[in-house]
Amino acid sequence: MTDTSRTKPQRWLVLCACLAQVTVVLDTTIIAVALPDAQASLGFDDSDRQWTITAYTLTFGSLLLLGGRLSSILGARAAFLLGLAGFGVASLIGGLADSLALIVTARAAQGLFAAILAPTNLSLMNTAFPGTEGRARAFAVFGSVAGAGAALGLILGGALTDMLGWRWCFFVNVPIIALTAGLAIRGLRGTSSPRRTALLEDSLGLVLGTAAMFAIVFGFSRAEALGWGHPVTLALFVSGSALAASFIIRERLAPSPIMPLTILFDARRATSYVSIALVGLAQMGSSLYLTYYLQNSLGYDPFRSGIAFLPVVGGLVVAAVLSTRVIVPRFGLLAAFVIGPAVQAIGFLWMSQLSVEDAYVETLLGPMLVVGLGLGTIMAPAMSSATHGIGAERSGLASAVANASQQFGASLGVAFLSSLAAHDAAERLRQNAQVVAQRTMDQLTSMGLPPTSPKGIEIRDAIVSDAVREATVGAYGTGFIALAIVCASVAIIVTVIFVISGLTVWRARIDPAKDYDATARTDAIVTK
Repeated sequence: MTDTSRTKPQRWLVLCACLAQVTVVLDTTIIAVALPDAQASLGFDDSDRQWTITAYTLTFGSLLLLGGRLSSILGARAAFLLGLAGFGVASLIGGLADSLALIVTARAAQGLFAAILAPTNLSLMNTAFPGTEGRARAFAVFGSVAGAGAALGLILGGALTDMLGWRWCFFVNVPIIALTAGLAIRGLRGTSSPRRTALLEDSLGLVLGTAAMFAIVFGFSRAEALGWGHPVTLALFVSGSALAASFIIRERLAPSPIMPLTILFDARRATSYVSIALVGLAQMGSSLYLTYYLQNSLGYDPFRSGIAFLPVVGGLVVAAVLSTRVIVPRFGLLAAFVIGPAVQAIGFLWMSQLSVEDAYVETLLGPMLVVGLGLGTIMAPAMSSATHGIGAERSGLASAVANASQQFGASLGVAFLSSLAAHDAAERLRQNAQVVAQRTMDQLTSMGLPPTSPKGIEIRDAIVSDAVREATVGAYGTGFIALAIVCASVAIIVTVIFVISGLTVWRARIDPAKDYDATARTDAIVTK
C-alpha cells in the first residue's frame, strides 16, 4: 500500500474523531451559558439548574467503562455510529423540551451516548496511528480539539443564545453529527472489527467500576450543593472509595478482567491519566470562575464573555503542536508533563490579580494565553501516550480511562473551587463587616440622611453590593492561587512517578514504532 493510500483514510478518521470529540466536549459547557434564558423560558427554580449540568457529567463520567467495553465488542465503526445517532436524537429532544424534566432526561441521554463516543474516538486514533510518523501531528490536532472544546462551548453557547435562542445550544449538535455520520460511514471502513467477547464478561468488575465512578462523581456534585461535610456527600465518597478498592481487587484476581491493571500501572499511561485529570480540573475550574467574573462582576453578555476565552484556545492550539512536534521528541514525556503544569501555575498566579474594574487587556489577556499554553503542552501528548502501546482489543478501555480521568478532574475542579470561593467570600465579608458598617454610617452622616430613609437604604445597599463584589473577586483570586498550587503539585507527582518507574522510561522517545511493539509485547506477557 502506498503512503498516499494509507494517508487518505487516516485523514478521514482524524476528521471524524475530531468532529465527534468537539461535540462531546463542548456540551460540557455550552448549556451553562444558555441556562439563564432556558430557566426564564421554562420557569424552573435556581436550585434545579445544576441538574442540567450534573445529568450530563454524571452519566458521561460513570458510564465510560461500559462505553469502552461496548467499543471493543461492537467494533469501533459500529460503536461510533451508535454513539453519534444516540447523541443526535438526545440533542434534538433537548432542543424541543418544554420542561426541566425533559431537558434533564435529554442531558442524561447525551451523557450516555457521549460515554460511547469518547473512548471510541481515542481508540480510533490510537489504532490508526499505532507508531507511525503521523501520530504526533494527528494527536496535536485531536488534543487541541479535546482541550479547546470546553472553551469553544462557552463561545458558541454565548453566540447561539444571543442570536438564535437557548434551544440552539442543543440543535447545533444535529447538523454536526449528521456530517460526522456521513463521513464515518465512508471513512471508517476497515477499522477495528467486533470482538467475540460477551458483554457480561467480568460483569462484577464492570458493575464495581461503574458504581465507583458514579458515587465519586455524584459526590463531587453534592459537595458543591450541600457542602463537603454533609452526610450525603460523605456517604457517597466513602462508598465510592470502597467500590474503587473492590474494583482494583477484583481486576487483580479476575481471570479475564474488564480493565487489566497493566493499563493503569504503566508509568507513561499513569502520568498521562494524572495529567489529563489536571487538564479537566484546571480548565473547568478556571472556566467556572472566569465565566462568573466576566458576566456577574464585569457585566459581560454571554457572547462577549465567550469571546474573552479566545486567548486560551489560541495558546492551547499553538502549544499542542509545539509539544508533540518539539518537546516530546527532543526531551521526552516528562518534560511536557512538568513544563505544562508549571506554565499553568504561572498563568494562574498571574490571573489571581483580578480587579473589580474592567481591565481585560491588562489583567486577563496575558494570563489566559499562558494558561492555554500550559493546557496545550499537556493535552496532546497525554492523549497520545494514554493509549500508546495498547492493542486494538484494549484500546477502547484505555481510552475510557483517559476520558474518565478528564471527567473526574472536571467534577473535582468545579466542586472544590466552587466551595472554596464561597467560603473565602463569606470569610472576607465577615472580616470586613465592621468596615462596611462604618463606611455606610460615615456616608449617611455626611449627607445628613437617616438609615431608614429611602435614599439611606439605597446608599447602604450600594455599599454592601460593592463589598460583596470585592469579596467575590478576591475569592476568585484565592481560587486561582489554589489552582497554581495544584498544578505545581501535579508536576512534582509526575516527576516522582517517572523516577520510581526508572529513567529508562523517561528517555524512551527515539523510535515510536519500536516503543509501541515493545509495550504491546510486555502487556501480552503480563496478562498470560
